[in-house]
Amino acid sequence: MKLFIGCSSSNDIPNMYFDDCKELLNVLLKDHDLIFGTAHSGLMGLSHDIALDHHREITGICPEIYQDDFKKLKCSVEITTKNIEERTSQLINKSDALLFLPGGIGTIDELFTAIDRKRCHEFDKPIIIYNSNGYFNLLLEFMDKLYQEHFSPLIDQSSYFVSDSIPEIIEYINRNK
Repeated sequence: MKLFIGCSSSNDIPNMYFDDCKELLNVLLKDHDLIFGTAHSGLMGLSHDIALDHHREITGICPEIYQDDFKKLKCSVEITTKNIEERTSQLINKSDALLFLPGGIGTIDELFTAIDRKRCHEFDKPIIIYNSNGYFNLLLEFMDKLYQEHFSPLIDQSSYFVSDSIPEIIEYINRNK
């Protein structure tokens, strides 16, 4: 299975996210190939390094503006896109499942793009939000408000799976292969 991992490219995030996500990534990337946005820093860099340690296929997809990032990485497949929008489309299209770890604006953009495309029936791949250390709590509260106040139908909530449990995520991915 080709697993897109959307996450932070910042090394300045709290260590608790590195520690927690490292455990999940070690389990997942033993058996699955990596598709990612090509940064060699933050949780993205951690994903790359763990996939490399497990001898997995690594597909890096980045916009032209960041193509120098490939020089710091060892990717089996390198894809350069014209812009972020095209990169996000490629990341989603080339993956079999999408996993979101803590991240910044880019990660949130990828997450909402994936949810919107899935609810519009453009694909039916699993979308998983790993709520490491409660990182996504405020975002999930906001999303609950969208559903409660009928800005989005409650059925949209079924487009993604949220958990802070590594065994639950593994079981969900295995069930949705």
